[in-house]
Parts: sequence; structure tokens; C-alpha cells
Amino acid sequence: MGPLPIAQWNAALDDMETALTGAARALERSDERWELAGAPSAGEGEAPVALDRLDVRLVDWEARARAAEGVTRAAEAEIADRAEAVGRWRALFAQWEHVLQQEQPTHPAS
Repeated sequence: MGPLPIAQWNAALDDMETALTGAARALERSDERWELAGAPSAGEGEAPVALDRLDVRLVDWEARARAAEGVTRAAEAEIADRAEAVGRWRALFAQWEHVLQQEQPTHPAS
């Protein structure tokens, strides 16, 4: 059996330690930003301005979603009405076609 690749293992462990350290730092920064976003502003007990802007945008998006929902319902109703009208026209044309086929005179063979 050959010598164990200890140098390679140590290098791999160093790479893993570097990656884990970087990931831990990124998580700490993320936690800090999250705490700042949810913390009251300057001791006044108010939400930070960024959250206020998000609330305003959320209200705006909810209004847009409700308006889009209304437009969608109206469009669906219009499509259903048109589909019903097309069905009635097809039935009417089928009746006329049947009537016309029955009224065609037969020509005697000469």
C-alpha cells in the first residue's frame, strides 16, 4: 500500500474551512440586515422607512391585483357569452342546412 495523500486531505480540509467561514460570515451579515429591517427606528417604536415603503407598495399591488381580477372576470364572461352565441349560430346553420338538403329537387335521369 502506498503513502496516504495527507497533503491533499489537508488542502481539501483547508478549502472546506475557508468555504464554511465565508458561509458563516454571509449568514451573520444576512441576520444583521434582517434585524435592522425589523427593528424599530431610533427608539420611536416605529417601523423603519423601508418597511413603510414596502407596505405602500403592497397596498398598490393588492389594488392592481383586484383590478386585474375584475378585468379577468369580465373577459371570461365576454368569452362565455361569445361562445354561447357561436353555439346558437352553429345550431341555426345546421337546421338551415338540413332544411335546404331536404328541399333539393331530385332530377330525373335523362
